[in-house]
Amino acid sequence: MANGVWHSVLKRVLELDKEDLGLPGSSGISASDVLADILRPLAERPRDLLLCVENSLHQKCKAELRGVKSPHMYVRRHRGPDGVLRLRAAHLPTGHEVTPEEGDRHKAMKDFLARHCQSAGIESNVETTTKLRTSRPDVTIIGNGGLSLGCEAQFYNASPSLVLRRTRAHHDAGLVTNWITHNDTFHLVDRANWMLIRDVTWREISNADDLPLVGGYRVLASWHCTAAAERPCPTGLAKTGCGKRHLQWDTPRRLDGEAAGWTGHRGDQLGTTVGRTVIGAATGNVVPLFVPGRKDYRAGNYMWVPAQDRDTWEDYRGTPAPADEHEPEDNQYLHFSGRDADTTCRFGEETWHPSAPLPRRGITSVELTLTVEEPTVPQQRLPEKQIEQAYGSSMAETPFPDDLCIAQTRLHQATAELTALGRTLPWSVEPHEGWPGKEHSHTGEVTGGRPPSPGWTDEQKAAVSRLRQECLILSKTVATHPYWQSLSGEDLVRQRMELKSITRPQAAAALDVTAAA
Repeated sequence: MANGVWHSVLKRVLELDKEDLGLPGSSGISASDVLADILRPLAERPRDLLLCVENSLHQKCKAELRGVKSPHMYVRRHRGPDGVLRLRAAHLPTGHEVTPEEGDRHKAMKDFLARHCQSAGIESNVETTTKLRTSRPDVTIIGNGGLSLGCEAQFYNASPSLVLRRTRAHHDAGLVTNWITHNDTFHLVDRANWMLIRDVTWREISNADDLPLVGGYRVLASWHCTAAAERPCPTGLAKTGCGKRHLQWDTPRRLDGEAAGWTGHRGDQLGTTVGRTVIGAATGNVVPLFVPGRKDYRAGNYMWVPAQDRDTWEDYRGTPAPADEHEPEDNQYLHFSGRDADTTCRFGEETWHPSAPLPRRGITSVELTLTVEEPTVPQQRLPEKQIEQAYGSSMAETPFPDDLCIAQTRLHQATAELTALGRTLPWSVEPHEGWPGKEHSHTGEVTGGRPPSPGWTDEQKAAVSRLRQECLILSKTVATHPYWQSLSGEDLVRQRMELKSITRPQAAAALDVTAAA
């Protein structure tokens, strides 16, 4: 870094340690205007506006001789190890030349996305300029009931300014940017919505039916924290539980494992793919979510999440919009020592100490777990007589208390009723006009469409809400019953499984009695 830089328009050295930038008062040039001009993003000013001072003397500077940096420079605010903010000039990197491997993977990924959209009946365009003519995404996916995406396949580490600039240009054109990469250390991660795939070759991308999504997608796990809960208490009360509800953004792999009865941290298998997620975003089933950091409001975690999970999270916390990372810092905090500018290129020399390296964005600074109080709901009277009639005196033949058997049986019944009701409801909660499918050119088969949906009636919404609330109350009644306090470990798990097993036939009988009535 240097405290001096050559301004190619003014034809003079700007001294960055001086408040007037070393400009003579008789020149009539405003130092504040010059400062605002040189602090503009590179995309908004000529690349050759600022040069290394040594290069301005018609000599090759050390950065140019080594070939790793260009003689062109940029000015930024740099906070040194003493915590003071100063203006410093640094060399711009040389332009990245795409390797043949990167180029082939780039083309293969564009073809992959276009192929998936075509098979799902979603309109897509490859390398098409937006209406504002300010950007040209690799693949533009036109939303069909969901979001319109500007997908960018990125297989080399683009600069943060390029990522932010292109993301903003897509946003101005009405597109949600989706970066697809194979490296989670690239600057695009958690600066915009992203998807991480494995490091595969272009041929594997071309031959794949779909690609596993290994990063950038999360699902919301929600559980009532008790001693019998599958997940441990985040607050450390693992033996007893804190009695509250926890919501945690987790990987689908772990959540799939828990659904199968396995509670390991790695889960059983990864079922989320790039193709399904992209189509889900275009149809409205998958949405982007930004979770801000605890300390730096500009840093956070960008995730693709199921729409239903996003709504649940918003109900408890809300979703703040991502902050503008280009927001300038106030110049009054800049420190000017008054030192003269050094006209010698110091590239490669240990003449300055950088700030401490930052951890990867969105990992350590973002809280992905939320703890809330369990809603207090008045207890509802269970249909004890109806259930007793369904399976007679079989309660007396079990080691479990009668009220526990009744609650578990009704829980089976309410869950089955909710599932059956869901199968009869329209596919959209709110009225939706649907969309036409796409006819196959050879077979004539129409795929990918949705018929119009009248939406749910108020009675249907009330029925779903009632059954969901009843399932919640019954689950809490069963999980917190005093009978479990005398059991622990394998005995507790074995007894819980036995209770479910012996009450499931009685629940089916109770359903038959209700239907007959």
